[in-house]
Amino acid sequence: MALSTLPILAAAETTTAKFEPLFGNQWLALLAILAGIAVFMLAVAAVGRWLAATHPDEPLPPAPIVEPAPSAEIFAAIAAAVAVTCGGKARIATVQPIAIDPGQLQWSAEGRRQIYSSHKVR
Repeated sequence: MALSTLPILAAAETTTAKFEPLFGNQWLALLAILAGIAVFMLAVAAVGRWLAATHPDEPLPPAPIVEPAPSAEIFAAIAAAVAVTCGGKARIATVQPIAIDPGQLQWSAEGRRQIYSSHKVR
């Protein structure tokens, strides 16, 4: 079969595509595209402002509960442990209670569950 017998290929050989810019001028086409992008950005910003106004942020979670300072018995136990571990000349600079976040307890419990579930039962 010759190429001239196929109508599609014959038409493709004879016609050359001529580039015509949008609006007849490439600078007007560029300006129109940039204006469209600017309008799109303004629309997205307006929708974002509307969503922020109609959907306020959730309230912050309550602060973790901090327990009062340890009693004198606890200080004595800490001092005895430091003296046994580090020697009699060691000094304790400060003792501060640590605030425990409830979310961290969940992570540690999940990690512990995974470790225990990975062990084989005998």
